[in-house]
Amino acid sequence: MSKTAAARATLALFIFALRAGGQTFPQGVACGDVTETSAICWTRVSLPGSVRIDIATDDQFQQIVVSNLVQASDDADRTVHHDAVGLSPGTRYFYRFTHLGTDETSPPGTFKTAPQGPTSFRFVYTGDSNAADQPFRVLSHAAAEQAELWFWAGDTAYCDGSAGGLPPATDLAGYRAKHSQNRDDPFLQALMAAVPVWVQWDDHEVANDYDGGDLEPHITPQQRADAYRAFFDYMPIRRQGVADDPDRTYRSIRYGDLAEFFILDCRQYRSRDLSRDGGGIDPRAFFLPTLEIGTILRLSDPSRTMLGKRQLSWLKDGLQRSTATWKFVLSSLPFTSLLVMPYDRWDGYDVERYDLLRFVDEQAITGVVLLSADIHGNVYNPDVTHFLRNTLQEGFSLGFVIPEFIAGPIATESIRREIGLIGPLLFDTAVSEFIATPLFDFGFDFLMNTIIGENKLAFVEPDRFAYLVVDVTPEQLTLTHRGVVADSSIHDPPLETLHQVVLAPPGPTSCFPAPLLPTFCCLMLAPLARTRCRAGSARRRAARTLRLVADSAQI
Repeated sequence: MSKTAAARATLALFIFALRAGGQTFPQGVACGDVTETSAICWTRVSLPGSVRIDIATDDQFQQIVVSNLVQASDDADRTVHHDAVGLSPGTRYFYRFTHLGTDETSPPGTFKTAPQGPTSFRFVYTGDSNAADQPFRVLSHAAAEQAELWFWAGDTAYCDGSAGGLPPATDLAGYRAKHSQNRDDPFLQALMAAVPVWVQWDDHEVANDYDGGDLEPHITPQQRADAYRAFFDYMPIRRQGVADDPDRTYRSIRYGDLAEFFILDCRQYRSRDLSRDGGGIDPRAFFLPTLEIGTILRLSDPSRTMLGKRQLSWLKDGLQRSTATWKFVLSSLPFTSLLVMPYDRWDGYDVERYDLLRFVDEQAITGVVLLSADIHGNVYNPDVTHFLRNTLQEGFSLGFVIPEFIAGPIATESIRREIGLIGPLLFDTAVSEFIATPLFDFGFDFLMNTIIGENKLAFVEPDRFAYLVVDVTPEQLTLTHRGVVADSSIHDPPLETLHQVVLAPPGPTSCFPAPLLPTFCCLMLAPLARTRCRAGSARRRAARTLRLVADSAQI
């Protein structure tokens, strides 16, 4: 039997066990925030009462190393969290729960603690799981990858939408019901039992495009608090224990010598989205013959923040101190520019994006890889600084690049179908009919080709349910997009390998002082630079001019 077939067989056993334990443990089990010596084990029970957790080094639970009692109460919607400590690094463990009131035992789960040293490993990355598009069949393939980690990259539930008879959530009971509905999915349950998860949130855990640092008028502080509480109830996430920031989710994990992961919170601390202030669809005139000077100047306001001052400082310090070969920055939102509607993503927080990337450049931090989701498409951008160098910002060192990999969705409207939603609005036709027309193909291809050209993207797949699987070894980093047809009605969609990239480990940095390197290179290459065409488009010249105006206004 092949490794893939064996993995699928193991997954089938997990699904069978989950169904067998469905009376007392309706959402199965999960494990998260696994470190070298600890793990958060989670379950939810149908009745309140005492629950025993057993953790063993064998799947028959003959060698139990942890056995503790925890309480399931209605106050936490009968969810149970146990922080198992004192574990051994790089070790496979199995865990299960027993409800002492019913004497019923949960299906088993398994996890492996973080290793020490230059240990090879595999992880899976994806996000955007909408209950309206269940079942999450692509996750059966993700579980068969035999990964050691899964990063659930935000929009873990679409709490602000209607699905399966549940209306949009506005209170604690509603938000809990949304998470419970998602966790009913058998493929999600099987993946979470088979692979430990590191989870982050994005906007739909609260409301579409919400700005935590400057709440929209229709979102009350109580609603936001209820959304946060439901998230912490239903996710195997470790509370950070920060007194003045009790809902902090940004955190990092060191995984041996080869990798360190920085999991960002791109919502809770951010400034208001400028679309709330009347920003247009295309302020920088990439597609339409308009330049919205006021909007561009507001986008250049250095006081606006995506991460918040404390989180940005934490990220910079962590990247600078890290000795891992690869430093993965997990941003729920893309750094890559999509040109239009530049508000909710990093495009809308342009100064902070530039500041962060310049910091990595100036400090000569190597091995930085960006991972993101949110846009319901799959992208490989070999260098996120390309767009910045050629539009708004210059000053990056010669040869400095930072790649970004965008993955997903698990199940929701793909970006192609989302754009097709204009069909019913403009032409009174169904989405499926509109996206099959030559008019849509022409417009969509024009949009995609412009975005691809401005960013020099190497790969774009806009119409698949998908994930990214990453193999980390001392010799190389291999990143593979895999996906299935974006149609939840297909019973067993075949898995496709969409794209693969192999990156060599970063070499030693130059001993030449980093701040002087750009000047040195400019002097050495000046004769060649004079031969380059300086014409550029009118749009880019205008954007640079506006940038200078904005910079002058900030002095």
